[in-house]
Amino acid sequence: MKKRRYGILLLVCMAILFGSMVMAPKWTAAKEKVVVMGDYSAFPGLDPALSHQGTVGAVLRNIFQGLVRYKFNSSMDLEGDLAESWSSSNDGLVYTFKLRDNIQWHKGFGKVTAQDVKFSFDRILDPQTRSVFIGEVGATVKNVRVVDDRTVEISLKHRDATFLHKCVRPRPVAIVSRKAVEKYGKDFNRNPIGSGPFVFESISREQVVLTANKDYYEGPPKIDKVIWKIIPDMDTLVMALLTGDVDMIWIFPREKTFLDRIKAGNCKLQVINRGAWLQLLINPKIEPLGDIRVRRALAHAINRDEIITYVLSGMAEKLNSLVPKGYFGHTEIGLQRYEYDPQKAKELLAQAGYPKGLEITFNSWNSPTAIPTVTAIVGQLDKVGIRVNLDTADNPAYMKKVTGGTAAVAPYLASRSPDADFPLMNFFHTAGFSPGTNLMRYNKCDMDIDKARGELDKNKRIQTYHEIQKKLMEDLPAIPLFMMHYPTAYRSHLTGLPERDPGWGIDFYHIRFIETK
Repeated sequence: MKKRRYGILLLVCMAILFGSMVMAPKWTAAKEKVVVMGDYSAFPGLDPALSHQGTVGAVLRNIFQGLVRYKFNSSMDLEGDLAESWSSSNDGLVYTFKLRDNIQWHKGFGKVTAQDVKFSFDRILDPQTRSVFIGEVGATVKNVRVVDDRTVEISLKHRDATFLHKCVRPRPVAIVSRKAVEKYGKDFNRNPIGSGPFVFESISREQVVLTANKDYYEGPPKIDKVIWKIIPDMDTLVMALLTGDVDMIWIFPREKTFLDRIKAGNCKLQVINRGAWLQLLINPKIEPLGDIRVRRALAHAINRDEIITYVLSGMAEKLNSLVPKGYFGHTEIGLQRYEYDPQKAKELLAQAGYPKGLEITFNSWNSPTAIPTVTAIVGQLDKVGIRVNLDTADNPAYMKKVTGGTAAVAPYLASRSPDADFPLMNFFHTAGFSPGTNLMRYNKCDMDIDKARGELDKNKRIQTYHEIQKKLMEDLPAIPLFMMHYPTAYRSHLTGLPERDPGWGIDFYHIRFIETK
């Protein structure tokens, strides 16, 4: 009798176990796939027309589309995004884009049409918008005409060999919903409506939340949600990664202590070539920075080899041109160089009337990835008698000083589309004057920059760019420092990061979880 009861109990347990195996889904299949991105920079808003800030662009590239985009893991190759195809007139002055059919705006704002494309360009060109990209786009685009709902025609003021690069999202032109902008007005900054692979859900001081666009034209993303979490303290941020509270840190410090902690933990490190470079922007309106001898003294006082070795853990290389390496048109041949020479720096200061040194202000953002380099530069300048008042602020406040033209000397970490025209237009052309990033208000190469942009013969463009770079390194309106390698730290259950990416942030459409058996 006892054995019979045990037998019945065993059959009941087996039935329950079998039933649960048949009816219940696997835990991994049911669990929402969420990636938490850790960052230390605050978000001033999410309007793609209004911000140069890298962190903002990193989020916007996942919400919005452009007419074209860069191919995944490529630094220069373009492919259609919203545009299914495009063509240009024989004279290169008119581009016609055919849009993909039935791409939908997020949150029920309807179909993406050519009217939205025209509105997006016109909005940037409208001075009332105060877009940071008005100079860059306005220097080229004459007008935009709607042919039909799926066809848009963009006429240029002159031929522009770089025009397609200006159609890449999220900058300078992300395509926005006209209905959404008209509905939200200034609040569009906190209610961004795009058509990209992720949908904006919420923004606060602590985080931005994006959810997968299940209707994305290439198919839904492999992850369900991205939480961009703001943790200002870097030690706390790294600890969050090591404990699994954060899955990824987009811009990771290059300091050895942090890198060693990542290697010791269950994490990976991907060094991404983003075409990013660090330069010192200089405001000649603030004396004595208008004196070329003072600017050259600054350049000779900086020991870049020492900073690369001891501060950046080898994740940088010296840059001797104001056009970054890897960009079309870059050269360092025949350019004036400013190698580390503290004695030369002191002599130049004395010639400028400052034998006992001088005092200047550095305006920097308070990023834990930037401050170690800035602090090292400040220490080196002090050795030649250049005393620095270091004025740090969060990224939005720092950028406001740069684009407002009130910064004095500003270390600036930039990444642009990979053609010489973009750094030249942004930093050394009148099109980059406030609210752009030409802090120096440098305008001596405008004609040559415009000439190169309109030249379709690559060899002639290269020659003009070489002459521009020679002129810039003689006048030294800014000081080139380093090409910066981007270490991105992430948990080992993720994959899909690129080795090269000329954009900002991470394209989360390619991120996926590694399946475990």
